[in-house]
Amino acid sequence: MKLTVRKVDMGIGVVVALFGVFSLSRALKLDFYDEGVPGPGFFPSGLAMLLIVGGLALTVSRFVKPDSESEDFDLPSRFQARRSLGVWIALLATVALVNAIGFILAMVLLVAMVLLGIERRRGPAAIATIILIPLLVYLLFATLLQVPLPTGFGGG
Repeated sequence: MKLTVRKVDMGIGVVVALFGVFSLSRALKLDFYDEGVPGPGFFPSGLAMLLIVGGLALTVSRFVKPDSESEDFDLPSRFQARRSLGVWIALLATVALVNAIGFILAMVLLVAMVLLGIERRRGPAAIATIILIPLLVYLLFATLLQVPLPTGFGGG
């Protein structure tokens, strides 16, 4: 059986939609609202619904397109696979380190690994990005959304 981009997209759409259904079933066990404000289930529920809608939209959009119009699916090159694996390793390392070193430092390391190590970006824009993205994400979650984030170094 020849793999086409259409078939791969349909498969990915189904997997994403099913993951959304699973995530929604878990998120609905959390409080949606707590004391008049969005609770811990609010964001995961919304994200899960977006996954379901996006997965179904991808599947349906490819289902209506004839297979004859679809290109053959090419597996990623060795270079592309290494880059993808590098991103996953950087993400897993960040998850493993976040409680020990804190959210901000873990995010700085993640953005630095992706920009400097994987994307090979250099210069003032890369340095600004490495500093600003973690700070802005921290301000969003810790200040605006009041989500407690790990401080690291024994502080939790």
